[in-house]
Amino acid sequence: MKIDIIDPPAGVDASQFEACVREVFSGEDKTSEYVNIIFLSIDDLRLMKKEYFEMDVYTDVIAFNLNDPDESIEGEIYLSHEQIIENAKSFSTRPEDELIRVLIHGCLHLCGYEDDTQALKDQMTDIENQYMEKLKGLNY
Repeated sequence: MKIDIIDPPAGVDASQFEACVREVFSGEDKTSEYVNIIFLSIDDLRLMKKEYFEMDVYTDVIAFNLNDPDESIEGEIYLSHEQIIENAKSFSTRPEDELIRVLIHGCLHLCGYEDDTQALKDQMTDIENQYMEKLKGLNY
């Protein structure tokens, strides 16, 4: 699996991101050809949300599958580090933890999970919590 991290903020450890992506895909029994993790400004990600989802809101993550559902994952995860920092403040958590949680969330979207209802959001949060627990040893 090829993982590229594009324009990461200072302090982002590529090996931790790769371990996170590999753990989620392995845990969900998925294979992957490649995943691009792309950091954008808060405004650029908002524009993408508006363009692709017709929602004019700030967001922390957008994920795109570029493959058919029965094929090995080829995808892109777009992250806003600025929004993730704001999330961490709002949720009283460490920015490093929130960054990993949002990356897990993007990976779950690539694995086929949706969050367009409260029940589905709750399901994704439960799964995110499980992966956060598994990944504690990453020392991020």
